[in-house]
Amino acid sequence: MNSAIRGWREYYESMNKSAPLTIYYPICGGGEECITVCPYGEKIWKVEPMKVPLFGFKEKVRFRPVMVNPEPCKGCNICVDACPTGALRPKDKPVKYPVLTLIYNTLKLPFKEKYGIKFVFREEHAEKFRKNNRGD
Repeated sequence: MNSAIRGWREYYESMNKSAPLTIYYPICGGGEECITVCPYGEKIWKVEPMKVPLFGFKEKVRFRPVMVNPEPCKGCNICVDACPTGALRPKDKPVKYPVLTLIYNTLKLPFKEKYGIKFVFREEHAEKFRKNNRGD
């Protein structure tokens, strides 16, 4: 594994210091729903390679969103609502129980479509999930 690639904890701590949101990367699926739904997506977010396990299993290099330019963020939290796993949270409400957070948010997924949050079920996000988790 390339030693220049940073671990997920470094990205978590960096966002915790400079951004209004944090991502608990071990439960982030990498489908980029947060970037797609954000009105300032490409100005705020960047996808970076990092050493991270997928849902807590088998750490390897995967691509995950990072809030690299938080200044344009308006705090609307639609990116938080879009996160299908619950990994993306306001800084003052971090993930405390990762497994329960993942299960809870997975069970909520069918209801998101019912409430008009259809971007979670798009094929483009399934493709990004596959691409970002290859671990090449």
